[in-house]
Amino acid sequence: MATNKNARLRYEALDKCLSNFSRKYYIEDLQKACCDYLTKELSTETTVSKRQVYTDLKEMELSPSMQAPIVAYQDGQRKYYRYSREGFSIVDLTDDELMGLEATVNMLASFKGMPQFDWMTDIILKLKKKYKVSETQRNILSFDSNVDLRGIDRFKELFNYIIHEQPIKITYEPFGKAPFEAEIHPYYLKQYNNRWFILGYNQAYKDISVFALDRIKTVESLTNDFIPDTLIEDPFDYFFDVIGTTIPNERKVEKVVLRFDPKRYQYVSAKPIHHTQKSDDIKHTITIEVKPNKELEAIILGFGKDVEVLEPEHLRNEIIEIMKESCKKYGLLKNDCKSPQ
Repeated sequence: MATNKNARLRYEALDKCLSNFSRKYYIEDLQKACCDYLTKELSTETTVSKRQVYTDLKEMELSPSMQAPIVAYQDGQRKYYRYSREGFSIVDLTDDELMGLEATVNMLASFKGMPQFDWMTDIILKLKKKYKVSETQRNILSFDSNVDLRGIDRFKELFNYIIHEQPIKITYEPFGKAPFEAEIHPYYLKQYNNRWFILGYNQAYKDISVFALDRIKTVESLTNDFIPDTLIEDPFDYFFDVIGTTIPNERKVEKVVLRFDPKRYQYVSAKPIHHTQKSDDIKHTITIEVKPNKELEAIILGFGKDVEVLEPEHLRNEIIEIMKESCKKYGLLKNDCKSPQ
């Protein structure tokens, strides 16, 4: 690769576009990508002409150090540019990166038992072949997974859209409601309770929306400019005040106090339900600071008779109402929730 800094940066920008098989890059798109990348890396407004882009593409093809397999594909009256081989890149790893690669590959190999990470096998084989990295055959990690999980077949596709900063339009069908379309700029994939969710900027609401992968019916890429993430940035911070993926914006962070049966308390104190959890070994209570949501209610109900909500009062009342409804289903309410005589 060229030693000239501007040329090197242009080649990196072009390489990123040409290796992206999720989108068609016409000459104007390549020009814009070069301008944006140089402006970002040099911290100054930088322009690149189409003529320069054509010259760079030819140099990437002919240079002995790059030998890029660039193909111009006819698309109507226009042409878009892409590598002819998926997985090709002119960007090589440094010696320091190579030293850490084997350990990383071995860690990634541990995910092969999970259906949603089967695609990593191909990546590992390519890395081994290109960089002559050995891979241990011993699997030392195991992960819970649901082989029948709906929507997991879209994981790789959505993952690539996030990596390549590609806006998408999805058809989404909530449980018990009519399907609708949404244009989103995808930022992040999150797993909770053995389900996967994608988070992104919703073009219609001008805010972050969360979509479960198993409810996404169709996905298609869009050609409009990608809107970078300025809302989530750090996913841990974004979900700091909640359990799960539901963020009730209308609610404030509250102190939630739960009292447990002594035996169940030992389990909960050893396996916190939230990172803000504080335990009281005398009273057998745990305290968390969260925005109460459906996921919190589900966890509380999952403990059954072993837990009692002490605070806040509205959450305690909500759990009471849910339990009353459960009693109705079993015909116990008229007997004060006791077994019928």
